[in-house]
Amino acid sequence: MQNVSTGFRFVVPAVLSMVAQIAAADVSLTLGEQDFADASTPTTGDFLTAGSGESSPFNGVFSGSDVTGPNFSASWTFSYAPQSPVLGASLTLGIYDHESAAAGNQVASFKLNGIDLTIELNSLFESRGGASREDNVYVLTLPGTTFASLGTGTAAFELSLQGPGLGLFGETPFNGAALDFSTLNVITRDVTPTPVPEPASGALMSMALLGLAVTRFRAPRR
Repeated sequence: MQNVSTGFRFVVPAVLSMVAQIAAADVSLTLGEQDFADASTPTTGDFLTAGSGESSPFNGVFSGSDVTGPNFSASWTFSYAPQSPVLGASLTLGIYDHESAAAGNQVASFKLNGIDLTIELNSLFESRGGASREDNVYVLTLPGTTFASLGTGTAAFELSLQGPGLGLFGETPFNGAALDFSTLNVITRDVTPTPVPEPASGALMSMALLGLAVTRFRAPRR
């Protein structure tokens, strides 16, 4: 029985290693750095300084102007190895001074590889945050209609805002803003735990494993 026990000591770590590899199969990529916590209110100068040196459009530079226009507009792309199958995905977006607290809808257009997600992102913006000079972090669960496109290994996002914005004296005709960071998560494996076998099935499986271990590790006949 000592040899059987030794055999299981080799088998169990190997199985756990396989499970760890499956769980680590997801894609997680970040552009820019998260410089501020959700709902923080840094000054414009502090936001610009914090993002300086990061990749555009996450370098703290404003796009557009609340007063003179144009409205905010930016695009960014994630590139990674093609994935199949894609079972789920989410986008985390940090955005500053987007002013969704103003009247109406501030998302004019939001697309992923040409797939329109304007309603989905606007609903997030309208749900909370969006005060003047407020930095908010939103997590958007990407719908199944995007999975095939995400599987190509390219995720190109395009975001445009619209007025009104918010100024010192109330609402403004345009809406300028700046991006802090963005993270894409793509789930490519089903890591749902395997159900525990019923007692009868478990007993049969145990007997089979025991027989295999005895055959593998018993001493050779003389």
